Parts: sequence; structure tokens; C-alpha cells
Amino acid sequence: MITNGPEAFEQEDLLKKGKVVEISGSKQRLSGRKWKVPVRFWIGLMVFLTTYINYTTRVNMSMSIISMTKGKSKSTPECILLHQQEEDAAKLALNSSYQIVNKTMNKTLANFGERYDWDEHVQGQILGSYFWGYVITSLPGGAASEWWGPHKVIFWMTLLSGIINTLSVPAAWYHFGLLITCRFLLGIFGGFVYPAVQVLIAKWAPPAEKGKFVAGLMGNTLATCITWPLVGGVTSSVGWDWGFYAISIQCFVFCIIFWFVAADSPDDHKFITQEEVSYIKEAQGGSVTKKKHTPPYLSIMKSVPFWMLTVLHFGNLWGLYLQLQSVPKFMAEVVGFNLKQAGILAALPHLTRLFFGTAYGSIGDWLKSRKILSPKAIRKTFVLFSHVIPGILLIGIALTGCNWVPIVVMLTFSMAINGAAVLTNLQNPQDLAPNFAGSIFGIISFIGGMTGFIVPAITGAFIAEHNGTKEWGYNFMLGGGVYIVCGVIFILFGSVEEQKWNRVADQEDATAETK
Repeated sequence: MITNGPEAFEQEDLLKKGKVVEISGSKQRLSGRKWKVPVRFWIGLMVFLTTYINYTTRVNMSMSIISMTKGKSKSTPECILLHQQEEDAAKLALNSSYQIVNKTMNKTLANFGERYDWDEHVQGQILGSYFWGYVITSLPGGAASEWWGPHKVIFWMTLLSGIINTLSVPAAWYHFGLLITCRFLLGIFGGFVYPAVQVLIAKWAPPAEKGKFVAGLMGNTLATCITWPLVGGVTSSVGWDWGFYAISIQCFVFCIIFWFVAADSPDDHKFITQEEVSYIKEAQGGSVTKKKHTPPYLSIMKSVPFWMLTVLHFGNLWGLYLQLQSVPKFMAEVVGFNLKQAGILAALPHLTRLFFGTAYGSIGDWLKSRKILSPKAIRKTFVLFSHVIPGILLIGIALTGCNWVPIVVMLTFSMAINGAAVLTNLQNPQDLAPNFAGSIFGIISFIGGMTGFIVPAITGAFIAEHNGTKEWGYNFMLGGGVYIVCGVIFILFGSVEEQKWNRVADQEDATAETK
């Protein structure tokens, strides 16, 4: 607040020059020159980088485990073998004296460091253990972020993730049980992050820009695009241990940047202008409060729209984790690509998801601002893209066999259009209750996150006896079916209306004032 008296003229002059920013009450900050780019743009960038870093420690194991294990079989991948048999048959048809030679000889495994004799069950536990921890802390993660602030939660959880990811290397040297423990702890820390990001978005995003903010969640897609080729390339060059170290370095660098750039809310940022604070608050129209309140868990549990969102999110995560955790293995061990090729081709679908997801966010804001479609129509129409069509494409992959070109095309297209999730399950928590978006996202991530260990377990069961296209076909058909069923349920029964219990904070304040 500008004071009265002799100091008033000096403060008013500084305010006009952008040197003093009045945020609330008597709080003043020296900010130097006003930022030409709105501060909320940098917050949106932090949302993107947060989800990027969070996913690097989540998906790196899918690629690293290929180079850390001896594998159930060292024989030629099924698709390579079938191709060789087709060539032999063609040559035999042209030349009856052609001698067919058995080409299923064992391959010499590349030396990327020590390899371990972990069977499919153990590998499934290693890949799934992250999500054992993730589902535990996703539940309280939203409430913790709403209470302590997303800034501290994201910073400390990312820092601890970098440390534990580094310790995963000596853990693997000693026993796979220690590696599972490290992955479990990474899940514990990672489970706090996404609910915290939802709180950050709720505090900073004007409704007209919310689609762009939620599109920042596509940072996880960039993480997949970069992490798999990065880990594959680093592993091929200097060994699988440096694949872990490269990820940890990124975590530590991010923590430094995030600490100085981000803040819990516009009121807490050091360099924001009063004009931008006022714009954000007026645009939000009182739907977001700064006061801390206990989430109305009973009301949430009794809410049909909440459960429809939960179903939608569950289906999306099933399909996403199928691609994140299993496709690199499918590409390398069945289709027959080498480690670098498998990393690049498995990451390609996620690269297209990044671009499409960013575009979807802007399209949704445009459709809403021009009143071409209502929020309800936007959510339910784009479920066709985020869930139904990707499900159909996964089923198509199951029928493709060893034709790698249509496999890559359908995987890529299914992930590209799934970027519409920024307008469906990723944005619906902001529709229902922006005050408790973090808590809502934490609960649905607790339930949906179970797919993170269900999917690897099911994959391991399918391929336990034989790792071929038939078994993977069953896996893809199941994933496609889950996608479609969950999407259709939301289209029929989902909602975008702000729930009455979002205003419980205002009701509690009003009750307190009347006493």
C-alpha cells in the first residue's frame, strides 16, 4: 500500500516506473523494470518443465532395463525370424537346390555394463514399483500442495527424485530388491508432483487461458521423446549407469531454475505487476481462494461427475502406460529393432503427442472464447480423440502382425490425437472444483495410477511363455478396449459444471463471520 506523507511522492513515482509493485495490503516489492512478458507465461513454462522432469525419472527405466538384463531368450526376435523364413521360402521356390540354414542362433549381447538374470516377473516388479509409491502419495499430494504450496512441494520432491535416481545405480549392482526400493521411493516423491501442478494452474491461470496452461502438462510427452533416445544413446556409448546419471543432472538443474522463477500464487511472486495480479483475480471471478481449507472429501466421494472423471482418467493412463512401459520392449524384442532404433521409434508417437497436445490446448481456448462450442461440448467431443480413436488404433495394431510400418504409423497417430487429453481428463478437475483441483487430481491419480503396475504385470503374464506378436496382440486389444469403454462412459455421464462443494471455502468463511 502506498503510504501518506513525504514518502508517498517517491513511492508513487517508483510505482509509475514499475519499480514498486503493490501486491496486497502493505506488501511492496522492488522489482526493477516490469517484465515485458507476463509472469504467468513463465509459470506456464514451469508447468511444462515440471512435468518434463517428473516423467524423466518415471520412463527412463523402460529403456534402461533392456540393457541391464540378459533376457528370457537371446534368440532372434520373432519378426526378424519370420522375415528370414519368408526369404528362405522365396529363394527355395526359385531354386529347388537352395539349402535352408537354421538362423535362430543365439545373439551376442552388447556390452553396456553388467547384465542381470532377471526374469519377466522381476522386470515387471521393477517397472511397476514406481507406481506402488506413486499411488500412495497421489492421494494426499493435492491436499499437501493446497496447504503447503505447490512451489515447495515441487522443488523438494524433484530434488529428492534426482538423488534417489542416482542411487539406483549402486542399488542395481547389489540386488534387484534395492532397485525396486529406489523405484518405489521415486514413485513416492513423484506422486506429489502432478497434484501440485494442478494447484499451480488453478492459482495462476485465467479461465480464458486455462487450455494453454493445461497443455503444459504435455511436458511429460517431451520427456518421453527425449529420455528414451537419450538413455539409449548414452547407454550405447558409455554404459547403462550413465543413463541414470544423465537424468539426475537434469533434475538438479531444474530445481535451481524453478526455485527462483516460480511462486505459489500471483500474490506471492516477487516480480509480477499489480495489473497482472488484478487481471488474473478478476478473470477467475472468485472461484479460486487463497485461504487454506480442508478438501470436502465426503462431498467429492458422493459426486457422480467426479467418478466419471476418475473413469476417464483411468482409461487414459492405461493406454498411456501401455505405450510408456511396454512399447520399447515390443519394438526391441519382437519387431527386432536395436536399442537406439527402439528408443527413437518408441519415442516418435510421444513427439507427435507433444505438438498435437499443445495445439489442442489453443484450439479449446479458441472454441470457448468464440463460443463456437460450450465447455461441455468441448470436453465430450474431444473424448473421441483422446480415448475412442486411440483405442481403435491399438486394436488395429493387434491385427497387424510383423508389418512394422503400419505399427509405427498407428502407434504414432494414436498418441498424437490422444493429446486431446489436455481438453478432457486433464482439464476436467479445473471445471469441477478449481479450489480443490489438486486434491481431485491426486485422488484420480491414486486410482488411475494403479494401471502403472497393473499394465506391466499383465504384459509380463501375456509374454511369460512366448514373447511374440500373438501375445502382444492380446495386450494391445485389451488396452484398446479399456480406452474405448472409459471414453464412452464419460461421454454419456460426465459433467463440466462447477460443483457446489468448490465453494465450501466461501461458505465456511461466511459462517465464521456471522458467529
